[in-house]
Order: sequence, then structure tokens, then C-alpha cells
Amino acid sequence: MKRIHLSATLLVMVLLVTGSVQAHQTYLFADLYNLLPGKDNYLTLYNGTYYESGYSITEKMSRDISIVMGGERMTPQQAGGGVSDVDDNPELVATFIGLVADPEGTGLGGVAAHPDYIALPAVLFRNYLKHEGMYDALAEFDENNELTTIRERYTKHAKGIFQVGEPLTDDYKEVLGYKAEIVPEVHPGRLSVGDTMTVQVLFDGRPLANQYVYASHADFKPNFDGAVPEGSLYKLRTDSDGRVSFEISAKDKWYIQLIHMQPVDDEDADYESNWSTLTFEVTN
Repeated sequence: MKRIHLSATLLVMVLLVTGSVQAHQTYLFADLYNLLPGKDNYLTLYNGTYYESGYSITEKMSRDISIVMGGERMTPQQAGGGVSDVDDNPELVATFIGLVADPEGTGLGGVAAHPDYIALPAVLFRNYLKHEGMYDALAEFDENNELTTIRERYTKHAKGIFQVGEPLTDDYKEVLGYKAEIVPEVHPGRLSVGDTMTVQVLFDGRPLANQYVYASHADFKPNFDGAVPEGSLYKLRTDSDGRVSFEISAKDKWYIQLIHMQPVDDEDADYESNWSTLTFEVTN
């Protein structure tokens, strides 16, 4: 049986019933809209909220770190960079993924963590489902749960779109094969305020219908330290083809997030969750 991990994630879960708490999603983004062509650049990986990282997801904790540029999928090392995380520097609470931004065009970064485990008292698990806006899983839990402690296996996935120079290329829509994945169907560089963004959600490579998805942008902060539904601009459900659409209401950095939670029956876990995010920027 795999070891149950009760570290920083457990602290976050406990806070869910003791007061206001930040969500603990994983976001990959570029601080610069246009990376410096041919130069060293970094993507940043947060594990916490979109605004603040709680602790570093390290290279050792990741089963995949990918950079897609020029039609080629590479590791950071193959892209001329590397990974800096808390294993290198104990002061880091975020992870920095280096690359040489070449060739020019639209790029994509992706991170998929290894699965991890946590055990929570049922009352904390229920509050966690509500806090993160997993209403279908919450209804199933309320109807069927008879356990006093819930063992969860969770896996986090993050993707971020970045731009190098002026050409708008198609690498932004590369499917990385993550268990839960958000795939954009409109190039962010072609979006303006008032336009519609459409994404497709895949689970195990197939469209995921009826999944709650939350979307927002950086300057929309009504309650970003609180529950995900109240802290998001859009609360959406995927259609039968796994798609959601929403209006771009601001020139800003945007992020889309979801958690797919389902009961499982094996020796290690009672529930399995797969987390997924996508970030991009609209400048028009």
C-alpha cells in the first residue's frame, strides 16, 4: 500500500473548516506577455491561488514537464533551460521553468505531477468539496458516504500559453495527454474584448461532459481568498462534447480551472481527483 501523505496539503484542508482559506490549484504562466526571442526566459508554476504560491511542486514531484515550441515537444533541458525549485533553494515557494525562447511563435508549457495521497475526516472532506465547487461530487458524497475518514488520491495538471515574438502559431492547442486536460479552441492572440473563448475538457483523452469549470482573470478579485465559485467570474458546465465558452471581458491574464472528483474502489483510495488549469493572456 502506498504511504498516505499528510503534509502541506493536509494543512490547507484543515483550514477549510477553521476559517477563510486559499484554494490550492496549480497554475503555470509567463509573467511577460511576449518572451524575449532567442533569450533565456522563465515560466512560473504556482501551487496555491493564481495570486500566491503556498509551496513548490518540484521537478521530482512531476511526471512530465513539457515545453512545446516550433511544433516540437521538449523537456525544459531540451529547450535550453531547466527547473529551479525548493530542492535547489529552500526559500522558493514557486517553481521556475527555464527555456530559451526560440523559435518565434506561440508556445505551450505543461506540468503533470505524480499522484499523491491524503486522508481527511469526512467533515473536512465534505467542506473541501463545497469550497472547491465540486457540487456533483458533493451530492454523491451526501447521498452515499458511510466512511468517517476519506482517503483521496489526487493529481495536478497545469498548462500555460506563452508568446515569443509576433507570429501566431498552433502549438497553443497541443494535446499533452494528461489525464485531465483543458484544450483551447481559439488562439488567445486572436481574441479581443467582447470575443468568445471556447475550450474543450478531456479526461483520459475523451471529451468530459457535464463537468464544472471555473474561469476568471487576474483583475477580478471579489473573493479570491475564499471559495472557488464565489471567487470566479464564470461558473460553467461542459456540454456533451466537453466544451465551454465564455466572453472575454477584459484585457488581462486569464485562467480556467477544474477538479474532476470521483469515488474509486481500491486498496489505496476512496476518491480520486484530477486537477487541471489553463492560463493565457488577452492584449487586444
